[in-house]
Amino acid sequence: MNTRITQWCKLIVISLALYLFFTFASPLLFSISDSWQRFVAVQDEIGVSSGALYYTDVAVTQDAEAHVREAVRLGMQERALQSANNN
Repeated sequence: MNTRITQWCKLIVISLALYLFFTFASPLLFSISDSWQRFVAVQDEIGVSSGALYYTDVAVTQDAEAHVREAVRLGMQERALQSANNN
């Protein structure tokens, strides 16, 4: 029973620490960090959200993914040809 209480206490402490970090520490760090402020300013200038880069609705990401897929396809074809020529 004691370990269950300990586990709940750990969960509560970690949750509280994360809440405090994201609510108070992150904005404080952002306000004193010139590099983070510059990063956000550049994103605003070019109109790209850093979170949007993880989604496929961004044209640059779509183009990059298409080129990577094509390169992998061509590489696999080349590998298959080399394998067939070696046999």
